Amino acid sequence: MNKNKLDLTSAQTWGHRKTSPWSRTPECRHLVVLCLLILTLLSAGCNAVRWISTPLWPDKERYNIEAQYHGLEKKSIAVLVAADEYTLFRYPLAQIDVCRAVSGRLAENIDSSTVMNPQQVTKYQANNPFWHTIPYGELIKALRVDSVVLIELVEYQTREPGNAHLWQGLITGNIGVIQSNAEDPDDFIFYTTVRARFPEQSTVGIVNADDASMRLGMHTIFSRDAAGLFYDHEVVKGRKAVVK
Repeated sequence: MNKNKLDLTSAQTWGHRKTSPWSRTPECRHLVVLCLLILTLLSAGCNAVRWISTPLWPDKERYNIEAQYHGLEKKSIAVLVAADEYTLFRYPLAQIDVCRAVSGRLAENIDSSTVMNPQQVTKYQANNPFWHTIPYGELIKALRVDSVVLIELVEYQTREPGNAHLWQGLITGNIGVIQSNAEDPDDFIFYTTVRARFPEQSTVGIVNADDASMRLGMHTIFSRDAAGLFYDHEVVKGRKAVVK
């Protein structure tokens, strides 16, 4: 018999086999696939593991937040920010910056309302240094608005307490709403407290930062949560790092 013809016949016979010897059982096929996957991950490194795990554990989480109070719709609004002398001595722009941030959020997200210009609000406060002693009903009339969102800054800092080398932004504010058409315009119709930290998902300070960037981050988060009390919205947050 011709040797070349025999070799050719053997090759054709092997090529027409439906299964190879190592894949005749499901258990073998699964084992081979698993081994190939492990070898691929080991050769690609950590980036491949992260790429595969991203759809299962995304870096961001989304939350739908419902408004706690809808009474600012179709109203004229003024945002007043109160701070003690010590806070204003350390952070002279705290009042106007928080007022701008919260006013901007309200104007952007409650289309049916009009929000008083923050410059006019702070001008009124500067011209009336004892404005906080005026009865709320009279304050509303003086500002010529339907509602006032009053924010009392309880905490305001850009550095971690007791550590001059670590930056950590923190704002805590008591937030109350007074309205001209309330049964008692001299009392709050809504009241709560908002606490905002920057960086948001960290409980420790950071080294590489500056005062301006910290205040910007603080105001962004605080205004989101403070103004968000009055309209439905979505919040996107990064997942917290797990420290072992």
